[in-house]
Amino acid sequence: MAIIAPSLLAADFRFLSEELEKIKKADYLHFDVIDGLFAPNITFGIPVIESLNKGEHLPYDVHLMIENPQNFIDRFIDLGAEIIHVHYEGNNHINSSINRIKEKGAKASVVINPGTPVSFLEEVLSIVDMVLVMTVNPGYTGQKFIGQSAEKISKLHFLREENGYNFKIAVDGGVNKNNADTLVKMGADFLIMGAAVFRSEDPESVISYIKGLKR
Repeated sequence: MAIIAPSLLAADFRFLSEELEKIKKADYLHFDVIDGLFAPNITFGIPVIESLNKGEHLPYDVHLMIENPQNFIDRFIDLGAEIIHVHYEGNNHINSSINRIKEKGAKASVVINPGTPVSFLEEVLSIVDMVLVMTVNPGYTGQKFIGQSAEKISKLHFLREENGYNFKIAVDGGVNKNNADTLVKMGADFLIMGAAVFRSEDPESVISYIKGLKR
């Protein structure tokens, strides 16, 4: 069964309570934390998560598209993040970041952008809990899916099976009902979806469809 994490970046922040009610049957709530330096956008961070902690919520997974992510790992986990995604790109301390996430009791996910090959992750595949394949360039919701990036899912699935690794494969960027089944059959376990959920006429039916997908 596929896991779905709607991305808050695609929600209508004028009606945030109502937007969160639409996705209450999802598995996780995904936060795209962008600082305007690592990627060309500025989104939200600690204050938004702190405010959401005052009510009931889905488990959090937090995608750190920021410079020096290792400086913020503890803070986001202390706020309740169960999964922390950190990029391979620009991270000189990827091993220490992964280890710190795990030491704090959260699941560690390493992220690769569309231009980064799977081969760059060879040294960390045995220690991560998840690999997140970006199928758009980081920054904005609603971008067009980059089909070539999806080929990395099959490569990761092969490496996972061949070596007995235990990491999950996540996909983020342009994921929707039209391509989700194919991605799951390629090996994806965890689908991050923004506009395809929050801007759907029936978000609950999208969530149910995704959760019913099987390899």
